Amino acid sequence: MTSLSEENEKEKAAVSVEKKRSNFNWNQIFLAALTGAVIGGLIVALAIPFIFGVGPQELLKGELFRPKVVGEVAIKKGEEASVSSGSIIDVAKKVQPSVVNIRIQKTVPGFFGETIQQGIGSGVIFTTDGYIITNNHVVQDADEIWVTIGTDDVKGKVVGTDPDTDLAVVKVERNNLPAAEFGTTKELQVGELTVAIGSPFGFEHSVTAGIVSALHRMISLPDQTGVTRTYTDLIQTDAAINPGNSGGALVNSDGQVIGINALLIAESYGQGAGFAISVDLAKNVAEQLIEKGRVSHPYVGIVGKTLDKEVAISLNLSVDKGAIVVDVVEGSPAWNAGMRRGDIIVKFDGESIESMDDLIVKIRQKNIEDLVEVDYIRNGDRMEVELKLEEKPQVIK
Repeated sequence: MTSLSEENEKEKAAVSVEKKRSNFNWNQIFLAALTGAVIGGLIVALAIPFIFGVGPQELLKGELFRPKVVGEVAIKKGEEASVSSGSIIDVAKKVQPSVVNIRIQKTVPGFFGETIQQGIGSGVIFTTDGYIITNNHVVQDADEIWVTIGTDDVKGKVVGTDPDTDLAVVKVERNNLPAAEFGTTKELQVGELTVAIGSPFGFEHSVTAGIVSALHRMISLPDQTGVTRTYTDLIQTDAAINPGNSGGALVNSDGQVIGINALLIAESYGQGAGFAISVDLAKNVAEQLIEKGRVSHPYVGIVGKTLDKEVAISLNLSVDKGAIVVDVVEGSPAWNAGMRRGDIIVKFDGESIESMDDLIVKIRQKNIEDLVEVDYIRNGDRMEVELKLEEKPQVIK
């Protein structure tokens, strides 16, 4: 028979063993947790930085959650790209000295006699010796022109104008002017940053920013004389362009001029769309105006309108796209080639023509004295002629 003291000893031994087992289990759990934490830390320090493209030190500094700057655009994970405000400030500082304010005064006949009319616009310094690019409609028929360069008002004179492109060149007698840096639109893409600089409503050196909304736009509008002009290869932008911005600079994120601001199309109840003339065209026109005071354009000698499906159905025509010849100028290349009113042009030098605007673009892409083939429909029959492009006369009779 076991004594009471022996039972107590056994019970104490059992409790001691149980405590050892409990301590052993907790030690195992603690050791496993510590090991897991170390492994997890290594994963965070090495694997995650590798995945997100930052180093361990940058991760500790919080670089993973900081916007990453790529060129001029700040990108944050999970968000759309947004333009860096710093880049716009830099562009404005670079270009503003090269954009001038232009004020004009002209005499306009009226019902009660002649009146004096004033206008405002903008211009871009093209050369350091005083040549300035602006719009034709800014300086057209001006009796006096004043150009504000910095804080100085300088008298200017028109070197030449080109109504077909709405471009003009003004000259001031100044040297060492801050000429703008001119870029190109050859690689311009929709969505790129644009900054418009000019004098809207007379507020000089105003800056607005946006993006390239579209490229190669064509717009046909009557000019100040009532003649309908077709402007081609325009840059569309949502950077605000208002009255007075005409002739100012549209620039890219590098501060290079990519266009000359020209017009705004807007509804009274909504925001408008701004358009600028391609810098490549503007430079070409400006160089011709400076060299010879006028611009040479290739010329076919027809007046036309777009053929659409409704007109085609009403006239029972065999085609529903093209350019209908409304009139042919006597003695022009088209006249001499035998083309007449009612012909429907469907191809120009091997390229399909779907509208009158399309034909105008194709003609302007050619050079004077180029030989081109014109396919047209006459009374249901398809015909083809070859003609030689001439220089467009200054006055068409």
